[in-house]
Amino acid sequence: MNVPHPDLRARVLAAAQSTPSRTRPRGRRIAWVASAGAVAFGLLGFVWIGGLDHSVGRPRALTFGLAAGWAAASLVLSWLVLARGGSTLARSPRLLVAAAAVTPALCFGWMSLFAGRYDEPFARVGYRCTAYTLAMAAAPLATFLLLRRGSEPRHPSAPGAAAGAMSGAWAGVLIDLWCPLTNAPHVLVGHVLPLALLVGVGALAGSRLLGVRTLRA
Repeated sequence: MNVPHPDLRARVLAAAQSTPSRTRPRGRRIAWVASAGAVAFGLLGFVWIGGLDHSVGRPRALTFGLAAGWAAASLVLSWLVLARGGSTLARSPRLLVAAAAVTPALCFGWMSLFAGRYDEPFARVGYRCTAYTLAMAAAPLATFLLLRRGSEPRHPSAPGAAAGAMSGAWAGVLIDLWCPLTNAPHVLVGHVLPLALLVGVGALAGSRLLGVRTLRA
């Protein structure tokens, strides 16, 4: 059995003392409402930019296959980030950092499987895909950071980075349904780049917001 380091234990107790008590049912309601709002924000954004109509130049079977596969990967990533693994702490920081780091590469590899299987309707660099992914991922990432604020006594940047990857991955599912392009240059700019940016933003924000603050006398 692993015994927590005295300093770690002290920081956990300090966080508990400094955090206003909140009943579990109330906390769950807040989490569900905030999460539902983040999901609604993404779906409304998807409709606003044109939805499925924008990807009409690609066979629907490929579009849904691409999005479904990436949704499955996003589910696994969400389980790693959100589930506690039988502990009051987040999962191993190394595991979270590894998951965050591999997500952009996995995105590129998955989308590359669909490249060349159809005639792309037009050519684009990918700036709009980048902007839309960042915009749609902002709400879920902010929700995670606010709900978990001050709760991570060890390496808070790790869950922050993983949350950035998770938020970007789910935004990417919607962008996959919207964007009909899978050529490598476009994927790197429009789909991989925003994921990498969100990992970095999540790590930075996590280090500032998720860490436990020690009480001062």
